[in-house]
Amino acid sequence: MGDMSNSDFYAKNQRNEENHAAGFGCSVLELRSLMELRGPEAVIKLQEDYTGVEGLCKRLKTSPTEGLAGDRDDLDKRKEIYGENLIPPKKPKTFLQLVWEALQDVTLIILELAALISLGLSFYHPPGESNGECE
Repeated sequence: MGDMSNSDFYAKNQRNEENHAAGFGCSVLELRSLMELRGPEAVIKLQEDYTGVEGLCKRLKTSPTEGLAGDRDDLDKRKEIYGENLIPPKKPKTFLQLVWEALQDVTLIILELAALISLGLSFYHPPGESNGECE
């Protein structure tokens, strides 16, 4: 077994049993962890754990060029095991959240400060100055 601990060995065997019962060679958790990897890490993980893309496709009982066969029973079984193939929509931002984000813009902050200074100066009357009427 090498340097694999007992808990790792047990977890791996448990996953293999779950996958064997499901009829596929990968669990949802394994696929999720694989999707989180990028670049060379993903290539190394594919090579080490699945003997490449072809090995992963073989475990998932699909073709790397043709995809799924389209059999309704097979598709239903995959949906049951892996769930729906969709990304849940994000909750839309409220109007106040959009306003708050807009107020964080540096250009807008500078314009707000300039407007406040201009407003403050409009009320300022230096001492000793007449009302602005010509005499």
